[in-house]
Amino acid sequence: MRLLALETATADCSVALLVDGRVQSVASVGGERPSEQVPDLIRQLLAEAGLGVTQLDAVAFDAGPGAFTGIRIGCGLAQGLALGADLPLIGLSSLMVLAMQAPAGRVVSMLDARMGEVYWAPVLRRGEAGVDGDAREAAWLDDPRVVAPGDWVCPSEADCAIGDGLNVAVLTDEGSARVADRLLPSVRVLSMHARPQASDMLPLAAQRLLAGEAFAPELASPLYVRDKVALTAAEQLARRAAR
Repeated sequence: MRLLALETATADCSVALLVDGRVQSVASVGGERPSEQVPDLIRQLLAEAGLGVTQLDAVAFDAGPGAFTGIRIGCGLAQGLALGADLPLIGLSSLMVLAMQAPAGRVVSMLDARMGEVYWAPVLRRGEAGVDGDAREAAWLDDPRVVAPGDWVCPSEADCAIGDGLNVAVLTDEGSARVADRLLPSVRVLSMHARPQASDMLPLAAQRLLAGEAFAPELASPLYVRDKVALTAAEQLARRAAR
């Protein structure tokens, strides 16, 4: 199996390649627009593997939620590659991909949505998932959602939490706090800085491909969760006044 995975939903953009059970990955090197480095990363990985796009079985992309520009770039790149090489696509949720860094159990997967909000979803990790295309489901994702940190309520069944959304500030009368402070005492924090990685997309993509869940390039679309890109000037002033 030969899969290419593109992760562009956050500032830590990366690309990963699965070739017959072996994984190669490369990440962006910083800068203001890391998603614009992705085409070069793709060329680098394919050249190192001695492969052309037409030799792949499918392309996986992070559909979101995440940075609006980033997920549009990732979706567009995946579509372009797939259309040009007659390949199927596999769209994955950034929150499910993030949860792949957690151990088996009930995971609170959370990303910074900017504008004083967080993307999150409860994910049930069903155990380790290899890149051999094991048909065993690796993770189940509840519907992703966006919420203001002060309105977020930790699920009572959660075992652990991961993601840079845990580090988002919560405005309270008692002073500064973080979303992580709203976790139940029984919930273990794995990382408050983690973001999705392309290499974690490969086990999920392999399972989706074998399960017949890949789709035609023209059906690809980003998962925005919210349709607002930025705060208005009035909203920015009101937010500053509340601090």
